[in-house]
Amino acid sequence: MAAGCEAHHTKDEHTHGPNCGHEAVQHGDHVDYVHDGHRHAEHGDHYDECAA
Repeated sequence: MAAGCEAHHTKDEHTHGPNCGHEAVQHGDHVDYVHDGHRHAEHGDHYDECAA
C-alpha cells in the first residue's frame, strides 16, 4: 500500500474502469480513479484510498 493511503472499497462494492463514471488519472504504470476528493488505486482485491 502506498504511503498516505488506506485500504477502503472492495471490488465487490464498485469496480472502477473506463465506463464507471469517475475521472481517470494516469499514475505511473496504472490508472487511479478520482471521486469525492480522493483517489482510488487498485491493489489486489480492493482499492487503496489516497488523497487526491
